[in-house]
Amino acid sequence: MKDLIAWFGLKELPFDKNIKTQEAFKTESLSECAARLDYIKRRGGILLLTGDPGVGKTLALRRFVDSLNENLFKPFYTPLSTLSRADLLAHLNRLLGLPHRVAKSAIYTQIQRALLESKEAAGKTILLIIDEAHLLQTGPLEELRLLTNFKMDSYDPFILILAGQSELRRIMEFAVMEPFNQRIAIRYHMPPLSLQETKAYVTHQLKRAGAKEPLLDEAALAAVHDLSFGIPRKIGSITEAALTYAMFDHKRSVTPEMLLKVKTLEG
Repeated sequence: MKDLIAWFGLKELPFDKNIKTQEAFKTESLSECAARLDYIKRRGGILLLTGDPGVGKTLALRRFVDSLNENLFKPFYTPLSTLSRADLLAHLNRLLGLPHRVAKSAIYTQIQRALLESKEAAGKTILLIIDEAHLLQTGPLEELRLLTNFKMDSYDPFILILAGQSELRRIMEFAVMEPFNQRIAIRYHMPPLSLQETKAYVTHQLKRAGAKEPLLDEAALAAVHDLSFGIPRKIGSITEAALTYAMFDHKRSVTPEMLLKVKTLEG
């Protein structure tokens, strides 16, 4: 069987999702997101991060977590967001490594105490990242809001980041979510890449993977942008599929026609 890496003389697959965060292409949206994450790191409180699937939210969060001083911050991450109010508190309790409690009030009090003591006694700010937050119902969101109430709502001893698809912004527009909205310190919606960023992104990824010469010309790069709508995950999957098509067609580069064929085959 033909091998994509060997055929194009690469060192690795160009759009591997396990890319080291320091090697990621720094788009404008990634830089904008980093600035807001840095702000919430200094301020504390709640950050709302939204964007279409595959736009780069998780990568931005990975870069942020990798940059944290482990002596000052203690990050926790969970994508498990399809939980009831009580189950969410129990899940957070386990995530933080706290003793099992049966009563909801006991769990709530224990979590709040752990968040406060980590900041004030241990000198470490807990960073809680809840991914896929667009799946949270209003009930669990209300529990999260209550967790952020410290010292009669005058103190932010930890950081809560809610990351989710664009639907999360619409959920926050519900009247019932107004109390939560008032607690959000900062929010950012990650946009897709522009045409120029898409071209630069594909070129960067291919060079990073070891490509010695351009594998897509300007027209092909423009086609990638049109077909992917500038969504990085789609850019990667479309480009890799086109490279695979070219390989089996015994070609050393990708044409716009190949991209269209690949897109048609994908449905």
